[in-house]
Amino acid sequence: MRYAVYYCPPSGSELDRLGRQWLATSVLPGIASERLNALLSDARRYGWHATIHAPFALAAGASYEDLRQAVLAVAQRTTSFVLPLQLDRLAGFLALRPSAEQAAVDALAAACLDALEPIRAPVTEAVIQRRAAGLDATGLALLRRYGYPYVLDRYRFHMTLSASASAHEEHVMHEALAQLMTSLSSVNIDALTICREVSPGADFEMIERVPLRMGKAA
Repeated sequence: MRYAVYYCPPSGSELDRLGRQWLATSVLPGIASERLNALLSDARRYGWHATIHAPFALAAGASYEDLRQAVLAVAQRTTSFVLPLQLDRLAGFLALRPSAEQAAVDALAAACLDALEPIRAPVTEAVIQRRAAGLDATGLALLRRYGYPYVLDRYRFHMTLSASASAHEEHVMHEALAQLMTSLSSVNIDALTICREVSPGADFEMIERVPLRMGKAA
């Protein structure tokens, strides 16, 4: 079993509706339905979210309550904040990304990384070797230290919209997404959501949404 700490928008919010509508898309002009399903399959499995702390297994002797208390401690000392968003690309795939400086969300991710490190099970050498392809020396060092290479200075807040696509496929999806985003320009980062993968390859499910301290609303 693995757990993750995500940002998931509140149910019924504009960002939640956008994600649900997009991930339920089954037809787009110019993309075969089987191909569209392949492009959206990973985003559907992991759910509509932005990663704050990547999926990990609990260390021996650690419990879900230990995880919950660690996340609660971070949430209680973090004030909610507004993050401007835009439709963007990251590492070859479409995603919602910050359109301005993102120090607050970087600090939140770093705080979760630090809080959860004592209860995270180390990744095996086999996992490291499998994930090492394409990483530079810094990325590999972060993978060995934290079990994930995109942390600290390498962390990038994003909400994945598709897998890597051809230029034509990306253009079609970009046009469709732009229509869905006409009135969405920012998100209020107001909670951390603990999610769980009960078995390898299973969909991630939301367990608990832990509110941050009240701040300025979006």
